[in-house]
Amino acid sequence: MTTFFRIIDRLLDICVSVVLASMTAVVTVNVFCRFVLSFSLSWGDEVAQILLVWMTFLGAAVAMRTGAHYAFDYLVRSIPDAPGRFFSGLSQLIVIAMTFLLAYWGIQVTIQISGWIMPATGISRAWVYSACPVGSVFMLLYAVKNFVKST
Repeated sequence: MTTFFRIIDRLLDICVSVVLASMTAVVTVNVFCRFVLSFSLSWGDEVAQILLVWMTFLGAAVAMRTGAHYAFDYLVRSIPDAPGRFFSGLSQLIVIAMTFLLAYWGIQVTIQISGWIMPATGISRAWVYSACPVGSVFMLLYAVKNFVKST
């Protein structure tokens, strides 16, 4: 199981790095063209938007992996041993359920939106919306791992 998560960790890290580098390059080139060459790339803003959405959902998966998501865990941490483990497990189950719902509805929306075409790039808006289910699958894997680890 640890080999599986090492591969998933590496894949996610590579995806986040590529998306961040691409977004930085697109925005930098577009700013240079706009302010130095006095024209703007017609596709620059749309591509930056797509990459920003992907960065958000992949970054949320990284946060799930590292335990950096915002949480109100004071109550769970202040409860003694056995009840504390129960409530910790319960909170992890809630996270799993909500992440599963996010993935499910993200897939539904992505399918429904697939016919919408972005004007500047000419690609389907599903490329933007698919970041939600893809990121949610990563988050779901880490949520299950965190649940197994907490019980």
